[in-house]
Amino acid sequence: MYSLMLVDDEDEVREGIMEKTDWVACGFRLAGAYENGRDAAEALEALRPDVLITDICMPFMDGLELSRYAAEISRDTKIVIITGYEEFDYAKEAIKLRVNEYLLKPINAREFMAFLGRLKTELDEQRASRENLSVIRQQLNQSLPLLKERFLERLSASVMKREELHRKLEYFGLTLPGPAFVSMVADIDPRQNPQAAGGAADAGSDLELLHFAVFNIFQEIFEKENGGAVFRTRDDRIGVLLCGLPESIGPLAQNLAAHAAYSVEKYLKLTLTIGIGRHCTALTQVPRSFREAGSALDYRLLLGSNRILCISDLEQGTSLHSMEYLEWEKKLLSALKMGKGSQVSSVLSAWLEEWRSAGLPVEKCYGMLYKFVVALMNWVAETGCGEAEVFGEDPFREMRALRTLDQLKQWLEGLCHRVICTLGERRSLATQSQMHLAEAYIKEHYVSESLSLQQVCDHIYMSASYFSACFKQHTGLTFVEYLTRLRIDKAKELLAATALKAYDIASRVGYPDPQYFSVIFKRHTGRTPKEFRLLAAAGETV
Repeated sequence: MYSLMLVDDEDEVREGIMEKTDWVACGFRLAGAYENGRDAAEALEALRPDVLITDICMPFMDGLELSRYAAEISRDTKIVIITGYEEFDYAKEAIKLRVNEYLLKPINAREFMAFLGRLKTELDEQRASRENLSVIRQQLNQSLPLLKERFLERLSASVMKREELHRKLEYFGLTLPGPAFVSMVADIDPRQNPQAAGGAADAGSDLELLHFAVFNIFQEIFEKENGGAVFRTRDDRIGVLLCGLPESIGPLAQNLAAHAAYSVEKYLKLTLTIGIGRHCTALTQVPRSFREAGSALDYRLLLGSNRILCISDLEQGTSLHSMEYLEWEKKLLSALKMGKGSQVSSVLSAWLEEWRSAGLPVEKCYGMLYKFVVALMNWVAETGCGEAEVFGEDPFREMRALRTLDQLKQWLEGLCHRVICTLGERRSLATQSQMHLAEAYIKEHYVSESLSLQQVCDHIYMSASYFSACFKQHTGLTFVEYLTRLRIDKAKELLAATALKAYDIASRVGYPDPQYFSVIFKRHTGRTPKEFRLLAAAGETV
């Protein structure tokens, strides 16, 4: 039996699917049902469902972002997107996220169970295929280049047992004799025009081609000519592991990095920034060097692009790797993205307490805090929020004025909470603005009999489900209730102030059928249009 997670912010849709589906008969177990992407994301890592079925438009975290997160933590989870017909073009973006199927609303119970049957058959076939050793062997041979890259990425990211390390080096035909090793990370500088190298119309595929061309240049220089190893990381960067003598590997790495950057700029018209870590004398120490190379590359934000950045030049002996910085950064950014101020405080307290127990002087902590603030500024900029309103003129100067861990903790905690508050206020203001635009649009177009909720949503670029929730909170009415009240109020004004016939008034307020208009009018006022007009003419309160 396969596990399934269901995510939809519409209670009636979610509960309808849960109640009307015979999960056992379909071969599935409902592992969890959630009303928004944020809650589902928190549960994904623990549940690891075989199937994730998610609505595409939800508050806090939409279906595409949830699908992207699910694809990152579990490559085996099949992802199914629920979407309305009007949102299908938007949903097609999910193809890039390894989405397996789409379900169009409204969802019919019988069709949904038939879909689950097909999905179970597909999962059964996939399981049988994986258990077939001959198929696995064939797939392995086809996947060797990718497996080699993933091995090198793992070698550069985590400590491996010596026996496993040497066995896989032999398996992939890699010779890394040492005796010294140094890691590098290269990245194409942002805001470059991918058409510059060829003029292709499709910038997306052109950029992918350029990434591959850069990789080939690095392979030629570092791997074929100098016996190193080159691989592409999951974030489209290029990792390099170079061997040499302890006394000469540093200058060699810088010279080859400069040669590679020169070749890329000459032949592809692109600039690179390359970070170089310190050298080490054992393959098991490579992760430290690789983290340092990534840290050096991050200084691009402060020092500019098109540079060769050596961690030894930048940090003068600061050991960033020793405090497992990357894990702390991940925890802090995750808490910030979820808007959890208490979790931010908890993570910061634990982080700085570890520094204190390790006896690190404040000066050695600045490197890690500096790097985190850079990462935080990058993320805030991606949200569209102005950095100045959150960080002030120069947060790094403020930080350097602090001399104790307690002062640093208080300052950084305040900065993180300011980020949470600022982004929360921006989201709230943006929603209020959209609701005012929606009201103005409805008042302008209420006379049109074809005015629909989806038409309003398209005008303000918001999903129907999220709009309905926000509009009800803003006005106290549903869209239909609001539109009906507006039309009836306009009809009252015309009945009291003009001699127009009831059928003429009906058409002027969006009701082409006079009889239906009379029914709706009496339902909301307790009187027919004729009775209302007579009472208004007599001066009675109506």
